[in-house]
Amino acid sequence: MDTNTRWHFNPFDQKQPLRQEENSQQKISSRSQSLNELREQRRQPNSFIGRPHSSRVCKDVRYPIVHKLRIDELFDFRHEERPNIDLLVHHLKNEGRLAEPTWRHLLSQAKAYFRQEPNLIRIPRDCTIVGDIHGQFYDLLSIFELGGPVGQQTYVFLGDYVDRGSFSCECLFLLLALKISYPRLFILLRGNHEARQMTQVFTYKKECQVKYSLDLWYESMSLFDCLPICALIDDRFLCMHAGISPHLKSIQDIVRLNRFQEIPSEGPLCDLMWSDPHRPFNARQTPPWIFNNARNCSFFFNYKVCENFLIDNRLLAIIRAHEVVPNGLHIYDRGSLSDFPVLISLFSAPNYCDVYNNTAALIVYDGQRNLRPVYFRHRPHPFVLPNHENAFEFAHRFMTNYVREIILVLIQSYTKLVDLSQNQNSHDDVTKRLKVKEKLLTEHIQKCQKVNTLNIQLGNLAPPEQFQEKALDNKNIFEEEVPLLSKAFDNDPEATFDSASKIDALYEQRVC
Repeated sequence: MDTNTRWHFNPFDQKQPLRQEENSQQKISSRSQSLNELREQRRQPNSFIGRPHSSRVCKDVRYPIVHKLRIDELFDFRHEERPNIDLLVHHLKNEGRLAEPTWRHLLSQAKAYFRQEPNLIRIPRDCTIVGDIHGQFYDLLSIFELGGPVGQQTYVFLGDYVDRGSFSCECLFLLLALKISYPRLFILLRGNHEARQMTQVFTYKKECQVKYSLDLWYESMSLFDCLPICALIDDRFLCMHAGISPHLKSIQDIVRLNRFQEIPSEGPLCDLMWSDPHRPFNARQTPPWIFNNARNCSFFFNYKVCENFLIDNRLLAIIRAHEVVPNGLHIYDRGSLSDFPVLISLFSAPNYCDVYNNTAALIVYDGQRNLRPVYFRHRPHPFVLPNHENAFEFAHRFMTNYVREIILVLIQSYTKLVDLSQNQNSHDDVTKRLKVKEKLLTEHIQKCQKVNTLNIQLGNLAPPEQFQEKALDNKNIFEEEVPLLSKAFDNDPEATFDSASKIDALYEQRVC
């Protein structure tokens, strides 16, 4: 890959990067082709961009790439099977997909690298640290433009590559391809969403099923079990997804963990993926460890235990992700001995869930040991319905609800006539049963209407199916906060962030 290449953002660019064996000067006339030319054209890959239909309603929206990238197109088997990164970036940002042998080979090659890596990866200075991405592929391209030249700069990702955003498969494919191309320059740590339990509840499993097959999800889970869990940068900064654990006293305790498993519901591996700093972090009354009821697992930890861990292990600070913050970066209290923040939270998904309107950040740690934050805003992306529904599924919910309303009106017209007649048969069995059905149908229609409204208004913040009951039980929060989201999005980013946080807190817990 050309390290000087900048991936200028244009998700609907129709120009296909030419493969090396193709002649850029070749032009085939669309009319009057010879038989030999037609035969030669059949040997070439199919058209990469779908041809626009004359009756297309939205003529300014391009067709996605229809050709599935083959294994011989992505990988150069003559040069160590390295993937063609430029081709993959173009293909994915134009909504193209990979053929099954291609993604299987991609995951298999990357998994082999991960299995060889230790739990704790030691990294020298001069690197870029990236927080949560959450399936925001087009913002991931921004990260590579801002974080340093790909192929020269070391990148450390702190986990949560999938779920919530609409392009988790694309994020995973690109990161794995970069890992294969530059195994020592791309460090991918595991996050709490790289797990079976979370991806089933949120969007990644459904995305795999819609775009590819459940086989991709199963293979992804096997790969996630192999991801390393911590990184030590310059022997100064300990990086993990979430935070420290009362079960871990030293760095060697991390090295000895068995990471090749599903993330458990308790214990040190769980804490590295799920723990949070307590708010307030450095107050006298803050306990050192307390159950994390916001996550329904792991712990909150305070300033004192964090500083003691750093002193005992001769570290300067902990850099973690896991928590959305308004400006992408949250710096906690300084250490009593170092006068440097003991904890830094980093979040790299701008406009999280297409609702938060937050700024994202990454950290560049240069050769002179300077930590330089880089802030960036979100970029537009192709429209995707919430929870990866297609148009028929989306419309079916509304049509089903309309049919129920028609049936309800028919039942109500009968029961009202019976009530008005005031005759002795007004309480017969048929009428009683219809009134019961009327009540149940009324409640169900109201519930469906609220769920449909949530899906329209909240986008990727819409509750997953497993949390819809919980969302409806807390309808007062939705009634208060949802109107504020649309009103404050452009004018008051802080109000938007606060409203989105209150809604998101209802279903950000681990489901045991």
